[in-house]
Amino acid sequence: MQKKRISVIDLGTNTFNLLVAEWSEGKHPNILHRSKYPTKIGKGGINQNKITDEAIQRAKNAFDEMNRISEEYNSIEKIAFATSAIRSAANGEEFVRLIEENYQVNIEIISGEREADLIYTGTKNAVELNHEAVAILDIGGGSNEIIIANNEKVFWKKSYPLGMTRLLEMFTPSDPMTKGDIAKVDEYLKEQLPDLFEALDLHNVKTLIGSSGSFDTFKQILLADGYQTNGLPESQFEIKLKDFFRLHQIFLSSSLEERKSIKGMDPVRVELMVVASIFINHLVKEAGFSKLYQSSYALKEGALFEHIEKNTNKTAAAVESKK
Repeated sequence: MQKKRISVIDLGTNTFNLLVAEWSEGKHPNILHRSKYPTKIGKGGINQNKITDEAIQRAKNAFDEMNRISEEYNSIEKIAFATSAIRSAANGEEFVRLIEENYQVNIEIISGEREADLIYTGTKNAVELNHEAVAILDIGGGSNEIIIANNEKVFWKKSYPLGMTRLLEMFTPSDPMTKGDIAKVDEYLKEQLPDLFEALDLHNVKTLIGSSGSFDTFKQILLADGYQTNGLPESQFEIKLKDFFRLHQIFLSSSLEERKSIKGMDPVRVELMVVASIFINHLVKEAGFSKLYQSSYALKEGALFEHIEKNTNKTAAAVESKK
């Protein structure tokens, strides 16, 4: 069976993520390369619904490098997905046309619902779900997607325009954050999320699975601190609640410079980790979650698995039609 190579690009609000994979029908894809680029596409303009000239230049620099890597791996196809900051920007479509023309890549500007579907597809390929309903959370810079699902179906999903870049630029907190700063963010989240907590209660959800940047950073910090993985699959990582609360308190009391020196800290997340931690803490406390996991797969892996399934089905249909 012929092997194919594809580049999948997630155009996030804070980072652009590249995944290069090789696949053939009926086989699990082999991921050859992962990289991320701190484009901060939402910086300075997200709450004014625009992508700044500086952000466009950072995006072009990232695409220069991603193009080079894709060619190095002989990718035959490049697909990309633009999320919150781009879909909400008045110049988002103009930005996408510019990138498509210059870098020969097909970019889909996706809705929050579509984003949630891809995140679910990615997560269920990383985490061993069963009949129990769980909450899946992807914390982004522009939006947060929350999905209530089990291994068979999605019961509820919603995209909230409560991403970390939006919150940070909305509240402009002190460094370190004051108790008043923290209380303002908490109060705002309480006002924005009542329908979420109703849905979590309705489906009796006790487990939260986090995908993408902030949860990856929690994992990296814990591993750097000697944390044991308890024999779970590599793509699934348990964050014990006591360890989450401990790190949460460290983030709350830390300055930007202090966070930079934390072992395992992702430099791209230094500014955003406090508000991300406040968001997760709010959910854990209000919903009464008893288990917390990190999924190594998120949107881009979901897009990869979706692409493989669609193309496998196309081939199967073509073979069937020739019979």
